[in-house]
Amino acid sequence: MEGKLVGVHKVTVKLANGMRETYYYAWRGKGAPRMKSKPGTKAFTQEYIRLTRDRQAAAAVSGTIGSLIDDFRKTPSYQSLSPSTRRDYERQFGAIRLEFDTFSIKHIEARGSRRAFLDWRDTMSDSPRSADMHIALLSRLFAWAKDKEIILRNPLERVERLHEGTRRDIIWTQDQINKVLTEAAPHIRNVAMIALWTMQRQADILTMPTLAFDGQRVSIKQGKTGARVRVVAAPDLLPILRKAKDGNRQRILENSFGQNWTSSGFRASWRKEMARLGVKGVTFHDLRGTAITFAYGNLDRSHDEKIKLISEISGHTQDDAESIIRKHYLAGQEVVDAIGRGTKKE
Repeated sequence: MEGKLVGVHKVTVKLANGMRETYYYAWRGKGAPRMKSKPGTKAFTQEYIRLTRDRQAAAAVSGTIGSLIDDFRKTPSYQSLSPSTRRDYERQFGAIRLEFDTFSIKHIEARGSRRAFLDWRDTMSDSPRSADMHIALLSRLFAWAKDKEIILRNPLERVERLHEGTRRDIIWTQDQINKVLTEAAPHIRNVAMIALWTMQRQADILTMPTLAFDGQRVSIKQGKTGARVRVVAAPDLLPILRKAKDGNRQRILENSFGQNWTSSGFRASWRKEMARLGVKGVTFHDLRGTAITFAYGNLDRSHDEKIKLISEISGHTQDDAESIIRKHYLAGQEVVDAIGRGTKKE
């Protein structure tokens, strides 16, 4: 879902014939270009990104948040992000620069800066999820600057979210997992199996090359975060992985035509198969949370050791893994045990 385009200026005028017309501009003020695309469309978002990017290129001043953004965008970690993630970040950076482009770096650490940044976030409170994404990216920028000793304090550490969305209760049940693992078409079941046993995102699973499997482990570079993880291949996955290896296929997973999956093709096939099986109320993404919950509930380790082991596989930082466990995925033991039984073959 597209986030809110913060900074777009809407003007409604009355025409000579008495009719009213609404015009959209990439930003408020003199010289702002009028946008031609239809609001709410992908073309509208792309036009906004292009116009604000062109404006940003000439606006960066040394020693400002604008220049900090420019330097951050040149880093290998940023360049290694997936194209879709970078597009989202570019859009969010565009909104940040409209408000803070000339904000001095030395003032980031000053008392009161946190309030200024949060007040800006609160102007987007009618779209809380979008507001959270913008402030999270700004916090990530400051964390990078702190790591580089450009600043000594990140004023946006431990910011509470406006969006209260949670996946605490959205966990696959035993019956749902059994349905998919025993009754789904093989090309769908294989994707679900790898998702459950590796805790990886849909895009990384579908594009996983056969070369990633060395006979014992699967090496994965996550498209969204750039993190590299190595996962020991579970016994249930070995037949899938070995078949792909022996068949000299480009990718481990293929669709029903023996071709590489496309993201849109998989989403359509997944929806159709879940409808046929009668699996409702859960998404493919929830398989990741289910697997994390299952791992946390069944590892015979201390809490800290569990978080460390889960983060090594899932690719999250330990702080992020703990946040997921505590805020989103930590279900009761009865649910965890049910999921565990659901992943086992009869």
